[in-house]
Amino acid sequence: MKSWRLVLAILLLASSARAEPVVVASGAYPEGLLWHDGRMYFTEMGADRVSIIENGSTREFWRLPGCGPTQIVRFGPAGFIVSCHLGRAMVEVSATGVTGRRFATNRDGQPLQDPNAAVSDGQGGAYFSDAGQFDLNAPATGRVYHLSAMGVMTEVVKAIRYANGVNFDPASRTLYVSEHLARRVLAITLDASRLRVTARKVLIDFAKVPAAREFAFPLAGPDGIALRPGLLAVAEYGEGRVHLFDRDGRHQNTLKVSMPFVDTVAWDGAGNLYAGGAFQNRPPFEGAVVRFPQSDWEKRP
Repeated sequence: MKSWRLVLAILLLASSARAEPVVVASGAYPEGLLWHDGRMYFTEMGADRVSIIENGSTREFWRLPGCGPTQIVRFGPAGFIVSCHLGRAMVEVSATGVTGRRFATNRDGQPLQDPNAAVSDGQGGAYFSDAGQFDLNAPATGRVYHLSAMGVMTEVVKAIRYANGVNFDPASRTLYVSEHLARRVLAITLDASRLRVTARKVLIDFAKVPAAREFAFPLAGPDGIALRPGLLAVAEYGEGRVHLFDRDGRHQNTLKVSMPFVDTVAWDGAGNLYAGGAFQNRPPFEGAVVRFPQSDWEKRP
């Protein structure tokens, strides 16, 4: 009898070990994962820098004191744009890590609140969220802007209760936005100009998802969004969970990570799913980036 219990314990441990993601990097509040040119970029809000994971090691790519970066995405012909969450600006960065233009106001001269997530529009520009107040009692002041490669900033969506993760599907002209404090993900259809909203709906309501319905952290909610054909991955900040849904918003799987404040997700070119976040949401913002192989994230719970 004891031998069977021992075998069962070993099998359970082996199963748990396979499900545990691999830690690939540490950082000061890792966020803004971007897979580009065979490398994984990520921002470190707590260290004012962007880092690169490549060949099993991590190196600094760019740094700007006071920026508090939370996202890096492709921008212009060959460079990047970085969301300076604490610096309240979008900052252009060259392919070699040289700081370029700074965009701190919209086309009407209104200053940005706190730029958060961003995504390339596939045409040299980018969409980015301007979060608003991180307070359950605050008004819905979150917005999503489009920033063209020429530097023209246009408001696309407004009245969001803390605009957080964003992603964009050019084929369907669908903008996905995490409305963090409402605990839901919006699917927003744009017109041919990609600047005007033609339809807006709640795609995912965490209150209706059994794996996300219960939460302990009062400000828990959907954060970073990653897209893959037929799938969305959504990080749930505050609860250490990554949820996978199909494009119709049906829940497919939930993965646990050790960082309670998981805030970003991305797939690499080989089908591995990465997640990043912090163990604590206060200085020194210690955190990690982890990797799930395809065999793990494809499993059903």
